[in-house]
Amino acid sequence: MRQVFTGNIPATNGTTTVSDTFTIKGTYCAPHDVKARDTLEVFVHGAMYNKSIWAGMGFHGPYDWHKYANSRGYATLALDRLGHGDNPQHPDPLSVVQAQMHVEILHQIIRAARTASSPINVLGRAFNKVVYVGHSYGSALGAALGTQYPADADALVLTGYSSYVDFSLLAAADFSSAATSDPARFGGLPAGYVTMTNETQHRTALFFPGGYDPAIPPVDFAYRDTITVGEIGSLPSMLGAAAVNYTGAVLVTTAVQDAYFCEGDQAQCEAHLAATGDWFPNAVHYDYIAPDSTGHDLTLHYTARDTLKRVHAWLDAKL
Repeated sequence: MRQVFTGNIPATNGTTTVSDTFTIKGTYCAPHDVKARDTLEVFVHGAMYNKSIWAGMGFHGPYDWHKYANSRGYATLALDRLGHGDNPQHPDPLSVVQAQMHVEILHQIIRAARTASSPINVLGRAFNKVVYVGHSYGSALGAALGTQYPADADALVLTGYSSYVDFSLLAAADFSSAATSDPARFGGLPAGYVTMTNETQHRTALFFPGGYDPAIPPVDFAYRDTITVGEIGSLPSMLGAAAVNYTGAVLVTTAVQDAYFCEGDQAQCEAHLAATGDWFPNAVHYDYIAPDSTGHDLTLHYTARDTLKRVHAWLDAKL
């Protein structure tokens, strides 16, 4: 595995216990015109995004994972991670909004989705099976969930993710406090909520180096979300730990032109994705998909519909 990081990781000195009640917003969609499966797909977005990415950032059509999954009988629940999207609370960006906090919240939500009597289950029903679907940072959280709570998800679909990690381009990108760079949207947020400030130089080049509709990146940038300094500092702790107790199915779906998690040509990218299977040594199934002519935000490219078809064909076969 190659990892490239520019900067200083804060030293760890003990632990801090956080106890609070948080409101987590989500979008729930259920199948209507097809026979419904007893399976829920739970979507968790990446850094500087929110739950809107799963509906195609408003472009819908071939980019809408909810609609496609529903057409195949799967119910979907897209969540805003704590501190992001429509969630009303923006806790301390260093000591509270960290990776481990997200894992604990996701664990409670998934456990509740399996239990109709749970007081936090607002779906109106329980599900027998749960598929965790993550993108980028959300995929790292999914791998951590599989490590710490291996019974939570029957399958992990990890997009924009692999054991090969190169964040050198990201480290060179322009970031600033979101409240300073875009006060109309983020005014009032603590300074530790940061975001990208340059669309053409960094965000478009990093997230969309493949085939895409040129109308999408400007909207993507205009509605970008944030990442906290706590999420950045705690990310290394989520990378590299083998989920030895996870025995469900794993599908890694990462594009050939992903600037962070693949390199080179199709063969080289697939070699990285094959090696990622070492992180899930006891998974009942481990497979990967490597869409070509596609960047990190793989569901916002022309290949999105084909990717969704391949993911759901795999789910149909493995669950």
